[in-house]
Amino acid sequence: MIVSISRELGAGGGTLGEALARALNAALLDERWFIAELSSRYQFSSDYLEQRLEHPPKFGESLMATLARATAMVPGTSTLQMPDEQIIDAVRTLVLEQAQKGHAIVIGHGGVSMLGWRPTNIPVLSILLQAGKEWRIEQLARRFGIARDEAAHRIKSTDEARARYQQHYFNAHIYDCALYDMVLNTEVLGLENAVALATTAVLALLPGYAAATSAASAVKST
Repeated sequence: MIVSISRELGAGGGTLGEALARALNAALLDERWFIAELSSRYQFSSDYLEQRLEHPPKFGESLMATLARATAMVPGTSTLQMPDEQIIDAVRTLVLEQAQKGHAIVIGHGGVSMLGWRPTNIPVLSILLQAGKEWRIEQLARRFGIARDEAAHRIKSTDEARARYQQHYFNAHIYDCALYDMVLNTEVLGLENAVALATTAVLALLPGYAAATSAASAVKST
């Protein structure tokens, strides 16, 4: 099973991911995990990944990519793939490989859009965490010991970057509720209650997913 967590900065995505990983005995695929795996397997540098993961291309980079594709579009050749798209493909491969081994909790990276909506024979529960901006500023400032102005700047720039990233690479709006099975407001619910609700939902759905997977496997074997 894959649990995909999309989140606004400061809404508690990391806390929810850690709680679900413990509840399911699942792998937690957060930014640190992806950087380590992508650096090891694909030889991307850690510095480059920290700058590019979940960030849209700048205007000049987008223009250069368009020109490069136009130059490469000749009959009989494959479509040119840019470095950021190679990273996205690598992230998708890592997630699906991990899901074949056991449960995986994935934070960010385009959610179900990155997965190609919902992969065959791998159940996915998609969650969005939201909260009011002032509440998130308070949470971020307290967690990292930074000034409110700095926290507000980080939230604004990160939220905008994530929205542009999802729109640019997946042609999807990060706040489109049709993408999610659960949308939780951690300010209204309280982070502890939001975590409890998500955990309860995941654990309740697992038996049904297991039965469906077993039935599909039995059909294939006949």
